[in-house]
Amino acid sequence: MEDNLSFRTVLECNHIDVLLDLPELDLEHESNLVLDVFPNECTFTAAPYHARIPLPQPTQPGKAFPESIDYEKNTVTFRVPLEVKAKAVDNDTPSYPYGFCHFYSGPLALETNQELKVLPNPQECSFSIRLEMKEVAEKSDFSAEHYGMDYIQFSIDQLGLDLDNFPAPSKLTADQSYRIRVIVDEKVREQESYSSIEDHRAVLLGLIDILLAAVYDQLTNSNELNEANSHINIHRISGTLAYFVEYDSVEQMLRSFYRRSCTYPYYRNKDIALACVKQVLYRMSSEDRKQWIQQQLIHTYEAFKRTDCAVLNHYYIKDFIRYVELGFNEETLLQCVEEVEKLLPDIHQASLGFGEESLLQKLLQDIMGQEESDSTDSDDYESSEEDSEESDSDNESVGTDTDANPNENVLEKLMNLKLSG
Repeated sequence: MEDNLSFRTVLECNHIDVLLDLPELDLEHESNLVLDVFPNECTFTAAPYHARIPLPQPTQPGKAFPESIDYEKNTVTFRVPLEVKAKAVDNDTPSYPYGFCHFYSGPLALETNQELKVLPNPQECSFSIRLEMKEVAEKSDFSAEHYGMDYIQFSIDQLGLDLDNFPAPSKLTADQSYRIRVIVDEKVREQESYSSIEDHRAVLLGLIDILLAAVYDQLTNSNELNEANSHINIHRISGTLAYFVEYDSVEQMLRSFYRRSCTYPYYRNKDIALACVKQVLYRMSSEDRKQWIQQQLIHTYEAFKRTDCAVLNHYYIKDFIRYVELGFNEETLLQCVEEVEKLLPDIHQASLGFGEESLLQKLLQDIMGQEESDSTDSDDYESSEEDSEESDSDNESVGTDTDANPNENVLEKLMNLKLSG
């Protein structure tokens, strides 16, 4: 079928764009879109297509995944990195694995842009260094003003969020079930890789980390997939996805979620994080836990697939979907759930490590000082105008609730705030 496949290549400064026209494929449901890249050519196979595509310059061998998909024209664009000449010191430089269960190594198979340049070369960093880099970045990226104002607003109206409005679990739709089957069938010959995993605990801590990020996104987006920011939320809140980290303990994973959920999304508050953890605990303790987990992974897959985060589907999400089908260890999962339940009260009360307690105290003092000043000015003005208004007040009904200072309820709440960090 090679003659029926139309392609073109475009040489850029550090990569080659390979554009394929695939009118015979349903790209909405086709997940086997991969280029096998060799030094001077690449191959594409997806029934009914098979093609060998010559490349104008030597390239970096490996696999390339879609950079973009035009569903109207049925065109897929792949970005193939050019060959990187080895440096003399590379012989002594270790290369570290990354991705689901250490399945991957070497440079990322897809050149990434700013969205993924949090850690563009995970193979160059050990797991301990990745954790260290993640925490340094969190402290640098934390916005005291944003966090403080969200804290105040949440104390007043919960930022307009309904923390109890988690939808009841439903059955997988036909499309979701089909998508899961396609993803699993891609590596059906490698199912032993998932069923023979030794360290289920490390895998499950990464899974819980991703689930927490997905739930945070859904709660703050009214339980919907937001094409504008869902992929950004999930990618940035999950340390697993942002820094390719592997957690050593439940405490480390849970602390990371709290720090990142108070640093990166639009709504930043520890009580939102608490609601998300409780929701994940509740769903994972239920009998339909497997189906619920699959729904969250599909939500994440859909959030990533048409964005710059699509590479994360190939290094994590699709493998987690296969794992839940082929190697899921529920006993170890429930042990992790018990640990999360025990640690949650202490993690929730603990400091994020950003000095947020003092900044909240200062913010409240500044607000109260400003409100007291406004109140004094208002009293002076009312006193000077009291006589001129006296005659008018005779014609009005006696004071009602609508006459009260609209800020009074807000002030009362601010006065009674308890700073728990």
